[in-house]
Amino acid sequence: MAHVAGLGYLLPEARVKSAVSAVYRHNFVCSLRNHINVQRTYALNDEAGLVLCSWPNGGRPEIPFVYSDEVWTGVEYQVAAHLLFEGYADEAVRLVKAVRARQDGFRRNPWNEVECGNHYARSMASWGLLIAASGFIYDLRHNAIGFKPNVCAEAFCCFFSTGKSWGKLEQTIDADGTHQSFEVLWGEQDVELKEYRYFG
Repeated sequence: MAHVAGLGYLLPEARVKSAVSAVYRHNFVCSLRNHINVQRTYALNDEAGLVLCSWPNGGRPEIPFVYSDEVWTGVEYQVAAHLLFEGYADEAVRLVKAVRARQDGFRRNPWNEVECGNHYARSMASWGLLIAASGFIYDLRHNAIGFKPNVCAEAFCCFFSTGKSWGKLEQTIDADGTHQSFEVLWGEQDVELKEYRYFG
């Protein structure tokens, strides 16, 4: 959330990177066929997913956290966005592909990622992926935006929204350096593109 809000690191960077890497490493399961879950089942059989809890060093309680073996898309999107912010693009893409493969319109509805109930709000964490992938930052005080794409930086294009306007960013990288341009397609036109920096 600190990255999404443009605050940068509130905790030591190395520890933040280590923590989110460990969450992915210990909780992403490539096939849930042998995964035991006696609670609600949002992923199963040959599907991949990020389980909520794991005990990589043993010590699983006899009665663990009640939802510990479940897979929630909202948490998966949040972890994927965090992975992007920390530079783990391959892991983030793998995680999002697992979610979209489950919600493919055949196995499950691609427009209703059920968690606890229909159209459950936690999956709105998917919007964090856009911010993480584009490195989008907006400073309302100075009406300035900045971008630092974390994926496909050589040829990158994305949507952005400031609350006062929306449009698209395009970035290319060539021998002459990095070139960014943006176009406001609706709303106030006076947004200024600035060099990317945290607000802190």
